[in-house]
Amino acid sequence: MSRKNGFVEEGCATDTPRKRILIVNNNMHIGGVQKALVNLLKEIASEYEVTLLLFYKGGELLRDVPENVRVITACRVLRGWGATREDAAGLRLQLSRAFSAAITRAAGRKWICRILFPFQKKLRGYDVAISYLHSGNDHVFYGGCNEFVLRCTEAEKKISFLHCDYEKMRAGSRYNASIYQKFDAIAACSAGCKDAFSAVFPELKQKVQVVRNCHDYERLHHDAAQAPAALSKTLVNVVTLSRFGREKGVLRGIQAAADVQRAGKRLRYFIIGNGVEYPKAAAMVKRLGLETSVTLLGEMLNPYGYLKAADVLLIPSFSEAAPMVIGEAASLGTPVLSTRTSSAEEMILCSGYGWVCDNTQVGITEGLERLLANPEILKSHRESLEKMVFTNSDAITEFRHLIS
Repeated sequence: MSRKNGFVEEGCATDTPRKRILIVNNNMHIGGVQKALVNLLKEIASEYEVTLLLFYKGGELLRDVPENVRVITACRVLRGWGATREDAAGLRLQLSRAFSAAITRAAGRKWICRILFPFQKKLRGYDVAISYLHSGNDHVFYGGCNEFVLRCTEAEKKISFLHCDYEKMRAGSRYNASIYQKFDAIAACSAGCKDAFSAVFPELKQKVQVVRNCHDYERLHHDAAQAPAALSKTLVNVVTLSRFGREKGVLRGIQAAADVQRAGKRLRYFIIGNGVEYPKAAAMVKRLGLETSVTLLGEMLNPYGYLKAADVLLIPSFSEAAPMVIGEAASLGTPVLSTRTSSAEEMILCSGYGWVCDNTQVGITEGLERLLANPEILKSHRESLEKMVFTNSDAITEFRHLIS
């Protein structure tokens, strides 16, 4: 028997119908959440019938969404939720973003959802509906995916994903607690993220499961080979891949590079990314006289040649959830030095990927100094990483358990 439009025809073998999954996200611009989403879609698209709904159908990673994933958009009035300032070229979209942001700042996300979501036609016919973006501070114009799944979809099971350290977000409001309470399950991308969320909302602890992020390991190695970086063989090469936001601590990385060089150690430090603190970083490099040792490369679509060629990945962040770049670096054979954040020990120390230092300026500097003084440690860690086998099997098993 075969199945067409919900009916069974005699004479053909019957296959068990695939689960129908709706995943909701804001956009597909370059970012950790979007990258994790693309990698998950690549793993599950052949096993499930997947529809991806975006508030704004744009972003560099949209082209990486598998062809067998159906991509749809929210109604027009919701597109401002996913559009960046650069996306909002038209007056209508600009006004939509400005209006939504103003209402959110003044009255909270609850009220802008009440105003806008009635315009969205309810989506039906799904077994599982997933919000892939967490809720932030009530008065910050961010998120909305949780409310969309709860208000605008019908599904047997509704799930929310966490990609953040909820203790550091200052988002532990009664409103957010009421939103998360309505989900059947909450998926945290690491045990550290689970613990942080449970500390803020202990009454929701039993709903939270760990579902780790997926990586496209084959693509990583391909991209690294396509853009090889020829770095010095006589100096230790340090790289940071990061958005230049304050919480990422990029300025601390630059200061650490200056400090270790004053102590007589030599290195080359490459920083890949862009953001609000980029001008400060450029001025700092010049002020400290680091032009020959610290290079700001800006945002790169393919930074993996540098990541593979570097001797160590430095993560100088004040706070992190479960950075994708840790698994990317390890799979390319590059060990990691990170500040102590919510998931650093489980992702780096327990996995044998590298080292964790105190989350201070002194901690970063001392961590770099130890590695520069003992380059053989970097070599032995690279050799260990190159012998490891990296797969997404555990992450996909966790996902299957989540939606079952």
